[in-house]
Amino acid sequence: MKKLADKLADFIVQEGAVPEQAYAVYQYGFQIGLEMLLCFLICLIISIYINMIPESIIFMIIFILLRTYAGGLHMEKFISCLLCSVVVQSSVLLLNRYYQFSIIQAWVIIVCCSGVIIWLSPVDNINRMLEDIEKIYFQRKTQNIVLGILLFSGICTLIRLDGYISLIAEIMIVVVISQYIGKIKYKLEKEQKRQE
Repeated sequence: MKKLADKLADFIVQEGAVPEQAYAVYQYGFQIGLEMLLCFLICLIISIYINMIPESIIFMIIFILLRTYAGGLHMEKFISCLLCSVVVQSSVLLLNRYYQFSIIQAWVIIVCCSGVIIWLSPVDNINRMLEDIEKIYFQRKTQNIVLGILLFSGICTLIRLDGYISLIAEIMIVVVISQYIGKIKYKLEKEQKRQE
């Protein structure tokens, strides 16, 4: 992905579309965009294969929104991130196909996880430390996203989309687990940096 991103950034600089000093920003943007696109396409192909496209879309929207603002575990290498993302999404979808929480169980999980997600957010990352004002912004965004998820869950409950309620509960569990692992990783990396 990096090589393709380099070529794209080289091309737009040579064509004069952007100044040369912006090369690194565009190269990074292209790389992240291409990596996300590849992950999205693989997950979409799997969801088509297992015939769970709406569930996959719900997973991606909720998971990406929460992970963007609430934070969580970040892998060091793209391939690790790709594999983890594909395995997690596929596992959640398949789990939801073969086992679903009851409405009451799902709502208890959603409400409890909502509180934990807000409480833990945003999860710091050793490579991108947030300033206090950024933390406040990210936490507010997380609160709004959680409110939206609760509203969407309420609508799904009213129109009896029980499978979606269970799916949302499973996604919330995954996000909480990711946040806890991300917090532990951050503490370990911070401690290791302090000792160096």
